[in-house]
Amino acid sequence: MTAIAIDLDAGLARIVKRTGAWRERLRKSWRLLAPIAACVDIAAKGAYHLYRNHRYYTTLKLLNIALVNTQFYFKTERVLGRPYTMKIESTNICNTKCQLCPTGIGLEGRPKGKMQTEQYKKLVDELKWHLVALDLSMWGDPLIVPDIHNMIRYAHDRGIWTYISSNLHAFKIKPKKGETKDQATRLVESGLDLMTCSLHAATQETFAIYQPGKSLADGIEKIRHIIRTRDAMGSRTPFVQLNFVVTKYNQHERDAFQKLADELGCKAVFSTPSLNIRFKDRDEKLVPLGLDKDLLEQRVRSHIQKWLPEEDEFALEPYRDILDGKPLEPDHFNGNKTFNCDWPWRQSVINWDGEVAVCCGSFAPEEDMGNVFEHGFAKVWNGPVYRAARRSFTKRVNATDAKDNPCTTCPGFML
Repeated sequence: MTAIAIDLDAGLARIVKRTGAWRERLRKSWRLLAPIAACVDIAAKGAYHLYRNHRYYTTLKLLNIALVNTQFYFKTERVLGRPYTMKIESTNICNTKCQLCPTGIGLEGRPKGKMQTEQYKKLVDELKWHLVALDLSMWGDPLIVPDIHNMIRYAHDRGIWTYISSNLHAFKIKPKKGETKDQATRLVESGLDLMTCSLHAATQETFAIYQPGKSLADGIEKIRHIIRTRDAMGSRTPFVQLNFVVTKYNQHERDAFQKLADELGCKAVFSTPSLNIRFKDRDEKLVPLGLDKDLLEQRVRSHIQKWLPEEDEFALEPYRDILDGKPLEPDHFNGNKTFNCDWPWRQSVINWDGEVAVCCGSFAPEEDMGNVFEHGFAKVWNGPVYRAARRSFTKRVNATDAKDNPCTTCPGFML
């Protein structure tokens, strides 16, 4: 970057930070001015985002974004545009046991595997005209995939912003035997834009609750190595952020986690947990258990009580309702959503085997929308299963079309 570009980037970053702080102060005191502050903050963030990522936008992509957002607003069943943010799962293989993840707790969804590089390249070539941002993470850790750096680079060279999320347990500081470059160097050279490191704790004791048998200190040292390598190479990417899913077990460490992120030169991201209560009536092979209603409610309540944080900011209302004795009726959400989810319009997921999922919470194979390797994405995107998913936001879907369609029983956030 030139000196002028660096100064402009830093200046815009400072403006965004100030508008965000201004918005928060007014929200708490001068409520009448809060909407104005929110608009200014959104405009500042939008300008900063466009400046930093202008190389990923084309006129066609911007027109597609406008079209998709218009159709999302009107909740159209058939979408003329295409998703501009997508997940293409590089692998669903993982090496840790995160306690709120279906993979981590041992649920068996689709068979384990890695997407073949040639299949991936064909997908990117098909999607590149409308795709602005690509995440190569889903139910596994992308750093397990030996060719992940080349996969990132392939998308980067075709004008797509790239992202991965990792627990870093597969990351190696030293180069592999027979290689001269370590993983950090290869990540920087790949053009990766953003990397999220899943830590969820500021102490080893808390870290071990969510990721049993793993070391927080090892993860922190790997993060330091990635940042040192990036800076030594004179690159501003990948930007590194640290993820902290707020639960009852780690909520007391939020301040310490923010301090850790500041010390490392990273952004701390605090997330609302999905407690995955939808799996409480299934065994590890996802076969329905057919539990008695009272027993199922007891299992669900116990799980929520175990993990749900105390702060309302990070506790979804449906979980609170269940604890307050209000039964969750999934059929109620068929045609009536609690949350204004945008996944069926703006985003999509392609699993490693080519099967398309409607969102990042869809785990069971029977919920798939169709296979892109067999039909191509365009046909799946406006196929009958996808259209039924979108229809469930505005009207009730009949029993035949609702069967195995995850949107028909979802409030707009996978519970």
